[in-house]
Amino acid sequence: MSAAGSSSNLLRDLSGRACPVCDSTDDSHEMYPQRVDASRIDAMSYASRKQPEYMSLRMVVCPGCNLLYAPRTPSAQFLARAYADTGFDSDAEARYAATSYALALADRASSLPDRASALEIGAGNGALLSHLRAQRFEQIIGVEPSRDAAQSAPADLRGLIRVECFDPTNLPTEHFSLIIANQTLEHIDEPFKFLAAVNGLLKPGGVLMIVSHNYRHWLMRLLGRRSPIIDIEHLQVFSPASLSYALRRAGFEVADIVPFANSYPLHYWIRLLPMPRLLKQPLHAWLRGSTGRRIGGWMLRASVGNMLAWAQKTR
Repeated sequence: MSAAGSSSNLLRDLSGRACPVCDSTDDSHEMYPQRVDASRIDAMSYASRKQPEYMSLRMVVCPGCNLLYAPRTPSAQFLARAYADTGFDSDAEARYAATSYALALADRASSLPDRASALEIGAGNGALLSHLRAQRFEQIIGVEPSRDAAQSAPADLRGLIRVECFDPTNLPTEHFSLIIANQTLEHIDEPFKFLAAVNGLLKPGGVLMIVSHNYRHWLMRLLGRRSPIIDIEHLQVFSPASLSYALRRAGFEVADIVPFANSYPLHYWIRLLPMPRLLKQPLHAWLRGSTGRRIGGWMLRASVGNMLAWAQKTR
């Protein structure tokens, strides 16, 4: 059943959880009350780089580790089905993002133990896998739950992508030189367990690269729940403090957590702006159309609330 077809299950089957990073049970520090209209959930609600819907589960700030998280979340079965069935309409944007990721990786590649093996969790259409190949990693594996996203990969990359939810038992332990999980932590129901599992897959000295949203960024605080990161598919959103806590608890030495800038065309930035739909839709369509394409294609590089974490498995 698709995400749209099972939308009524989303609210009916929510179950409680403690903070998924530090296990605190204090969920009294509410930042955003729940705002979900199940009738609006469709095949794109769990897609990457979608147009913001401004719906979210109840979100609270953990007093123990500073994580912003939903204390009641859908079942793992619902989420697996939703991500498997979700649509994919951001092929070009994924390639722009991958270029930014690859540049960041190239700047830090000297800290890797070697280039024997790389794993990307949340590989999408394989855009970053092509850069890993260009950077001469010998073994490359991508994991991607969305069938549509994986099917959008170029034919020469599809064989590198396993179309499934991440399961560490399907991968060799203490094997990978590099693991990448960009814009992934927000979607996982147990992020600490995920990080601990990733640590077990890295060889000694191996590196984990994460790009994640930062809800403490000034722009995100200014926009509030009109920020695109406050979204129904995000079960938690990190800050530098909570991400550092989670990584260290999972056994990593945190080398760096820094602001991260993306480069996208103007039309994509317009798609994310919190402006009236009656104005945004025709403006976005014009920028993507034949008459406005030149302006809409202007590339803009900006740091608008993402952060890059570079963490190493202790030897």
